[in-house]
Amino acid sequence: MELGTAIKLIRTSSGLKQKDVATKVGVTSNYISLVESGNREPSVSLLKKLATIFGVPVGLFFLWEENDPSSSKKNIDQLRHLLAQLEAMYVFANRPEPRKRNLA
Repeated sequence: MELGTAIKLIRTSSGLKQKDVATKVGVTSNYISLVESGNREPSVSLLKKLATIFGVPVGLFFLWEENDPSSSKKNIDQLRHLLAQLEAMYVFANRPEPRKRNLA
């Protein structure tokens, strides 16, 4: 999978429209479309902004790049592992504060 396709997949799974993302990162929705279709290469700063908006690490955009088609299962396993780690980090960061007991 190419970088643009990965960006589109993450954007759509986040429930965001190209126009919304474009406004947040300061580009046109046409530019986001060109990036997602593989006709433009995004800058590192754009990738950082997209990652922030989507709430994912920048490296997630590159998990699907394959040089060797036989490595597909390995990539899927890596993605599952990363998603499990992200879920654990999210749960840990958003857990309610424990109540303090009044021992008196």
